[in-house]
Amino acid sequence: MGTGRKTKVHAACLAAACVLTTPALAAEATFGFSGWAVGYLPTAIAIDRLNEMGHEVDAVELGGNNNQLQAAATGNVDITAIAQVMDAIDQGFDTRFFLAGNSNEFLLVARSGLDSCESLEGQALGIHSVGSFVGQLALQWLAATCPETNANITVIEGSDNRLAALVAGQLDASVIDLQDWALLQQAMPGAFEVTSDYTKTLPIMRAAFAAPPAFIEANPELIEDWITVHLDVYQEIYENPQLLVEKGLEVLGEIDPEVLPQIVDAFVAAEIWPVDGGLTDASVQATIDFFDNDGEPFETISAPATWWIEPFWMRFCLRDEFRC
Repeated sequence: MGTGRKTKVHAACLAAACVLTTPALAAEATFGFSGWAVGYLPTAIAIDRLNEMGHEVDAVELGGNNNQLQAAATGNVDITAIAQVMDAIDQGFDTRFFLAGNSNEFLLVARSGLDSCESLEGQALGIHSVGSFVGQLALQWLAATCPETNANITVIEGSDNRLAALVAGQLDASVIDLQDWALLQQAMPGAFEVTSDYTKTLPIMRAAFAAPPAFIEANPELIEDWITVHLDVYQEIYENPQLLVEKGLEVLGEIDPEVLPQIVDAFVAAEIWPVDGGLTDASVQATIDFFDNDGEPFETISAPATWWIEPFWMRFCLRDEFRC
C-alpha cells in the first residue's frame, strides 16, 4: 500500500500551517486505539486539528487487540484503527473501513551475515507469539520463502523486549519495528542487518480507521473532515518530518529526544502513511489474505466488499480527484 507521493497539497493546508474552518455540524467521537506510538503521530496531529475545527474527538488508549475489538463491538468507542477488526466483521459486526492509517512497520533483522531466509536455519528467531501479527509476519514469510528452513522460533512478547534480547545475544534474529531498528543500530552499529524488509515485501494494512455505518451516516461531516485532515497531515509530514518529532516529544513520554529524529526518518522513509487514502483493492486483498492465513481462516470474508470502501469515501475521491 504505497503512499503515491503527490506534489499538490490541499488548498487549506500549506507546509506546516493549516487554515481550519469550523464545520457546520460539529460532532463528538471517541477514538479507541492501542496507544500513542510513532505510527499514530499523524493521527495525534490530526485530532488536534479536528478539535480546533470544532469537533470533540477524545482519544482513548486501550492497549492490546482484544481490548480494542471488545470496545468496538460494545459501542464504547465510535472509531477504531485496528485492521484486525475484520475478525469481528467476519463474525457479523457491522462496521466500515473509511481510511487507511498506516501499513506494516516491521522488519526481520538478524546478526550480520544472516542475510537470507535460508541462513536462519537453526538460528534463534524471536517473535511475539505464533498467532500474533508479528509472529505471522515471520512464519508466513518463512513458509513462502524457504519452507525447508527450520529456524528456532523463540517467543518473546514486545518489540522492545526482543530488542533487548538481540542486544544481549539471546536472539540471532527477530521481527522488530522501525523504532527498535533505529535503537538497535544506535546501540550496536553494524552488528545487525535487515534480512527481510516487511514494509516493502508485506505492505499490508497495519491500522485502518473504521466506524459503524450508523455513526458514519449520522456524522458525515466528521468523517469527511477526518479523511481530509489526515490526508493533509500525511502529505505535510513527508515534506516536513519535524512535525512528527515535535508531536512525538509531546505525546510519547519517555523517549530519547536525540534518537527520535532518526526513528521518525525511518518511518518517513518507509512511507507507511498513504497520502492516497490506501484502501485500494490490492492492499485490501493482501490484508485479507494475510489474516486469512494466520491459522484461523475467515468464514465469510474472501475479497474486498462494500464494508471496505464506504460509498462516502468514493464520493470524496471523485470530488478531490488528485488524491485517489
